[in-house]
Amino acid sequence: MEVIALENPLSGGESIEIINIDFDVELLTVTVRIDGDKLDVTFDAPAGFRVLDEGDLLEHWPDCSTPNGWLYEIAGQGWLEQERHRGGFLSGHNPEIKEYFIAGVNYCISVFAWEKPDVQESTR
Repeated sequence: MEVIALENPLSGGESIEIINIDFDVELLTVTVRIDGDKLDVTFDAPAGFRVLDEGDLLEHWPDCSTPNGWLYEIAGQGWLEQERHRGGFLSGHNPEIKEYFIAGVNYCISVFAWEKPDVQESTR
């Protein structure tokens, strides 16, 4: 798997948990908790997303594990590449679409988006 870490690695004692997902067609906001801090990761007009238990995404480890970061761009051999092999996936013909991945301790989320996400302190 080809990955680019977009956020710094976590230290050995820190953990990240996805605690909220809010989607309203125009915006996907994923709220994560890293120890006591909460961050909102916002995707503008995402093309799609999936949420799975980390145990169902073993192909992402160890590349997408917290010692390497917690927010990634998947540059190859990920879910987007799998979908591009499916004839009915029209978005896959657009080279501008990217795949992003947030690694959590229980759940992980993969997102197809046109732009990098925005990461800010959460107001939730």
